[in-house]
Amino acid sequence: MFARASRRDRQARKAALFLNQHPTQVAYEEVRLLIAAVDDLISRIGAAADPELRRLRTQTETALVAVKDAIAEGGGRVRDQAQAIAEQGDAYVRERPWSSMGIAALLVLAVGVWAGRAISDELSER
Repeated sequence: MFARASRRDRQARKAALFLNQHPTQVAYEEVRLLIAAVDDLISRIGAAADPELRRLRTQTETALVAVKDAIAEGGGRVRDQAQAIAEQGDAYVRERPWSSMGIAALLVLAVGVWAGRAISDELSER
């Protein structure tokens, strides 16, 4: 019984860790699954005889196309913004190399302190 609970706990921790490390991938996959489910629903409705079902199917197909277009456009916009930010960062580092190294060192120190606290908290919980 305890082995099963601990295995479930490990699986839940792994899932939570993956979700925290890759939120964009998880969100993308959830949206992809939703779109696939709606596509499946539309195909199952097929050529329904009821005019209300046909109207709803048409509306759903239109909405689905709009969502797919919005996702594609949003991804392109995010990519463009990320590229612009990367270019600005590159320019800043080239203009101020010593300041950039100092900022990077402070970030590494902060991450080290944070990781050390997290590890000590985890060890103290055991």
